[in-house]
Amino acid sequence: MYTASRTMPVSATLAPRRHHGLRGILGDRAWERLPEAVRARFGEPAVATDYVGEFEVVRASRLGRCLALFCVLLGTPVVPRTGVHVPAVVHVGPRAEGVAWTREYKWPDGTPCVVRSTKVIGPNGTLIERLPARLCMPLRVYEDAGVLHFVSRGYYVDFGTRRDGSAIELPLPQWLSPGTTHVEHRDESGGWFRFTMTVTHPLFGELYYQTGRFRSAASAAGAIPSG
Repeated sequence: MYTASRTMPVSATLAPRRHHGLRGILGDRAWERLPEAVRARFGEPAVATDYVGEFEVVRASRLGRCLALFCVLLGTPVVPRTGVHVPAVVHVGPRAEGVAWTREYKWPDGTPCVVRSTKVIGPNGTLIERLPARLCMPLRVYEDAGVLHFVSRGYYVDFGTRRDGSAIELPLPQWLSPGTTHVEHRDESGGWFRFTMTVTHPLFGELYYQTGRFRSAASAAGAIPSG
């Protein structure tokens, strides 16, 4: 589902005898332990899909809310509001450099809020989440009891490349970063899956917590009885 570099087209994921994306990162055994529905969602090549549902909980500490409000100026890497039973749409689609994930929160007062990121595979085979303002988050990816986990391994700001092609990256100190981001993708019955995200700062504890259930818009539409 993910391309192997920023310059490789999405179609290159079809190259024979070579793994790309999550299967290559997890390994065949861990990949096969994932439920079939999860493998389909993260399969190759990437397919544009909308997932609909709701976040049952969108929570943030006081510090987390202040940080999120400030980050609106940088492109909204995290939602700056809190609530319960918040309808949402998750848009997933291929890009030249990777796979874009866009979370669209639909607040009761109609105020829109969109959080965007792109998952790419770095030259060393690491999965990287690219956020607004050139903020990047390398991820450790693993499977545990059929649940897919993404855990941040620090943060850095990407300033592009030098003339020799080497990357220009500025690592963020741990105390200055949001903390450890842990995302779980858990399959549930009937085409549903649960997305849970927790961000925990080493000094200030939990900054953000979100959990919600989603399924593809196509299957949701098919479940609606005709009038």
